[in-house]
Order: sequence, then structure tokens, then C-alpha cells
Amino acid sequence: MRYLMLLCLAVLTVQACAEAPPQWRGVWEWSLPKKTEADLVRIADSAQALGFNALMMYPPQPLLGFMRDQCHQRGIKLYYSTVFSYTKPEWAQVMLPAEVERAKQPLPEDYMHGGKPVHEGEVFSGKLPCYARPEVREHFRQMVVKFAQLPVDGLAFDVVGFQNYRRCTCPVCQGKTDPERTIVSFINDMAAVARQTNPQIALTIHIYPWFSPEPYYGHKTDIDVVGQTVSWFFRPHWPLDKVQSLTTQLVRDQHRFYPRHTAAPFIGFDARKQRDYRSAKRIRRELQIIKQSGARALHIAELGYLLDKPLIAQAVAEELGGSYRADHR
Repeated sequence: MRYLMLLCLAVLTVQACAEAPPQWRGVWEWSLPKKTEADLVRIADSAQALGFNALMMYPPQPLLGFMRDQCHQRGIKLYYSTVFSYTKPEWAQVMLPAEVERAKQPLPEDYMHGGKPVHEGEVFSGKLPCYARPEVREHFRQMVVKFAQLPVDGLAFDVVGFQNYRRCTCPVCQGKTDPERTIVSFINDMAAVARQTNPQIALTIHIYPWFSPEPYYGHKTDIDVVGQTVSWFFRPHWPLDKVQSLTTQLVRDQHRFYPRHTAAPFIGFDARKQRDYRSAKRIRRELQIIKQSGARALHIAELGYLLDKPLIAQAVAEELGGSYRADHR
């Protein structure tokens, strides 16, 4: 009888843990005003109210210390958004002629903005540098050294990939047969530089844009918390069984290469009128899938868009243990 009681207690404990919000709950911010201290207080208050304890954003550098303190007062860690897409034009990736022509065409209404493309041959609208070039790596090493010394808890890496979602065809890359290794080695190089500069720095990343040969390579990166998409922003919205299978895969594979690696299923939400968005019920179910998977982290984007839809913001808060309620914003 005692054994049966202990077994039931163990089962209930596992179930409760599986239903609890992930320990690390990160939200990206890029659409809200952030020029003044009052703007930043509102952002910190909102992230806390929705139940997040990690905030990835790009505040004005003179206000970074203020924002970090505001975050810490609310139990939130501040990650400085660190994008790897801006360099000299002569360092840009090289695509095939047909891809170059495709990039000149108007964007279709169902363009995925770096998510899994709907159409064969789609290319990313933004220019990206060749990450195999030594001068590109040195340029970004210097950037990471600077950012790792800022008064923040961590860096949030973003935008490392190929404009055609497959590979670069510049002279430096022509002899390379594994473009995935180019991306992974670049990310790990930047992570090593950040830790050498500041051994206490925390690192997270969103694996983006889409990499067609192997989209879910994030577990191969030496990053603390790795966000990989399980539900993209735009229609056609991914079916829930796909959300569940991808989440299960990420949690299963998270320690294959690095013990400290934590998988963070990424949910994208965009409230702008020109693109259909998912309902509060649907967002709630996606969060429940992540909780039930046992994931210890999650990424959501974007904070301003969530606040634009109070019912969705409330659903997020209820699932993540926040205090936000739509009837008393």
C-alpha cells in the first residue's frame, strides 16, 4: 500500500512538473517605444505581467543600465539583441542568377519573411554576409566583444543564415561542401568570443532564417538557450500535431552535443492587420503543448504584438503564471 501511494505521488509530481511553465520564459521586443525611461518601465512591467523572466530587446545603449535594473527588480534577465546581418556590400553572400532575379521581384502576399517558405525558390528579402569569410567573422567578433561588455545579463543572437535558405556560392564558399557547418561554426565562434570577453554572459539565439537542408540544427550550437520555431507567425498556420512533434523533437535532442544546451520552442505571433493571426485559444494550446513536453525554456515574439491583442495577452499570462488581465490593463 505504501509503495502504491509513493508511486501515485511520483506520477502526480511528474504530471505537475510537465504542466508547469518552463523555468526560462523569454520574449522578444522590437515594436514598442523605447526612447525614454518611462517607455522602458512600461516594457519591463508588461513582460513581467505576461509571465516572462527573460527579455530580448535592443534598448538605447545609454539607458541599458537603467533597463537592466528595472528588469532585475521584476525578476527578469535582460538580453541585448545581437543581429549578424549588417556588413559591407562587398561581403554579401552570392546567389545563383535565377535567385538574384527572384530577389528583385515584389514580395508575394504569402511571403514568410525568413520562415519556412511557401514557394519553391523563394529568397530572403534582406542582404546577408558570407559567414565563411574571415573578414566577416572578424567584424562580428569585434561587435560581440563590445556587446559582451555592456551592462546586460546576456546576448540574444539573431539572423544567421543564407539568403537563398541553402548556401552561399561566393569564391570562399565554392570549395565548402557543408553549409550547415559554416553556420554552426560561426555561431559557436561568436559564443566563444562572448564568453572569453565576459565569462558570466548568458547566451540565447533564435535559429533564423530558415535553412532548407536541415532547419532544426540548433542543438549543434554551443548556446545556453536555443530558440527554434515550432509555430511561425503567418498563415498557413502550422497544424497542432506539427507543433507537438517539433516540440518533442527539440526537447529530445537538446543534450546531444552540449550538456548546457536548453531547447526553447519558439512561437511567433504577429498582430498586424495585413496578416491573419492565431486566436487566443490557439496560442493557449501551443503554450500547453510546450508545457506538457517538459521543455525548460521557450521563446515568444513579439511583446508589442501580444499587448495589441488583450485576450491573447491574457491567455499567455494565464499559461505562464503572469498577472495580466484584459479587463484591467
